[in-house]
Amino acid sequence: MKYISILLVCVSILTGCKENSGSQSADDKIVIEQYFYSNNEDELKKLANKLRIDGYQINDYKSYEHEGKTEWYFYSSKEVKTAEIDAEDRKSEKYAEEFNVGYDGHGFQID
Repeated sequence: MKYISILLVCVSILTGCKENSGSQSADDKIVIEQYFYSNNEDELKKLANKLRIDGYQINDYKSYEHEGKTEWYFYSSKEVKTAEIDAEDRKSEKYAEEFNVGYDGHGFQID
């Protein structure tokens, strides 16, 4: 599941780069999606609540079996200025560490 998510993020980043090359300014807005996962559902729920407060939408909150254990995951999404993507990514990395969950980085929404 993680590998599929990573592949989707890479494809969406490449697609976003191709579509936006040369014509995007720092004030342009784009929807970013971020993938979080954990085998500790309580911590993941706390993170989801924190992200909601920060203006993120929580999407696709589900569980699955991974190597014999249950993991939960969700995608968060938010419209941000292109100049804010790196700051949002760093903030999400910090949150993932704070709540002890996995974070697979950001990507661009697939249309």
